[in-house]
Amino acid sequence: MSKQDNLLNEQELISACIDNDPRAQKILFETYASKMLGVCARYCPNMEDAKDAMHEGFIKIFQQIVKFKGNSKLQTWMTRLMIFTAIDHFKKSIKFNYYEKDEDIYTVSGLSEAEEIEYDDEQININDLYAVINKLPDGYKLVFNLYAIDGFTHRQIAEKLNISEGTSKSQLARARKHLQKLVKEELNIG
Repeated sequence: MSKQDNLLNEQELISACIDNDPRAQKILFETYASKMLGVCARYCPNMEDAKDAMHEGFIKIFQQIVKFKGNSKLQTWMTRLMIFTAIDHFKKSIKFNYYEKDEDIYTVSGLSEAEEIEYDDEQININDLYAVINKLPDGYKLVFNLYAIDGFTHRQIAEKLNISEGTSKSQLARARKHLQKLVKEELNIG
């Protein structure tokens, strides 16, 4: 199947979802659910909240897919919507509930367990790194994920979290410093 066939199929899928075709919605959900759950897991305090946020996100996707103009990849558009939904879900949950952090929350990130990155000439399993990121204080974790993983600017982060750009920058700097310490402690590196 060529790239153009893939594009045509995606356009047909989007059109069918706009028409509220349940088969198309199921295909879209099944195609992207695991990746979107991984996105939500980065912003939610536990797996149950991540699943709830993902389901809320897919409802928004199906309601707003008519607004998708094709200026980016469908997955990119969906990911941004999921991030905002997960952050909103996180904000609601911290006002009313306190949870213990789920140690295995990042195993659904969509990355294979064998995937590794290099840190100071050492190999680190990506899921181990995500687990360490999850141990960051909530404010650090939100800003770090938005900036370092999802590529938002400090201005965008400030607008979404109702903080100043300076606060976003300082939270990121503190998150990086704290993360370096955690990586050394948790993963016995350095």
